[in-house]
Amino acid sequence: MMTFLIVALLLLDHGPRPFTESQTRDIGCAAVLSIISEEQRRNAPGAHDYPDLREIGPRWASIVGHRISGESGQSVESVRKAIWDAVENEQANVSNIADPKAYVDQRMTACLALMRADLEPGSVPE
Repeated sequence: MMTFLIVALLLLDHGPRPFTESQTRDIGCAAVLSIISEEQRRNAPGAHDYPDLREIGPRWASIVGHRISGESGQSVESVRKAIWDAVENEQANVSNIADPKAYVDQRMTACLALMRADLEPGSVPE
C-alpha cells in the first residue's frame, strides 16, 4: 500500500514548471516574429526584407503560447507575458549591437525554420 501511495504522489502534477530550453527558444522566436510582423504593418524600413508575417506570425505565436502553456502548466497569460518580455529583450539586443541587420537576419533564419516546422507546408511565405 505504501508503494502505491508513493507512486501516486510522484505522478501528481505539482503545478506550473519553469520553461524548458526549447520552450524559451520558441518564446524568443515568437517575440522576434511578432516584432517583424508589427514592423511590416507599419511599413518600417527593412521589414519587408522577410516573408510577410502579418497574418501567420501572430497565428504561430498563439499556437506556441497555447502549446507551451499546456506543456509547462503555466497559464496562457503567463506565456504571453514571457513573449512580451522577450520582445523587450530582443529590442534591447538590437539597439546594443554594431550590426543589427545581421543579428535580425540570423534570428529570422532560425525562427522562420521553427515556424515552418510547426505549420503546414506552404502556409509560410518564402
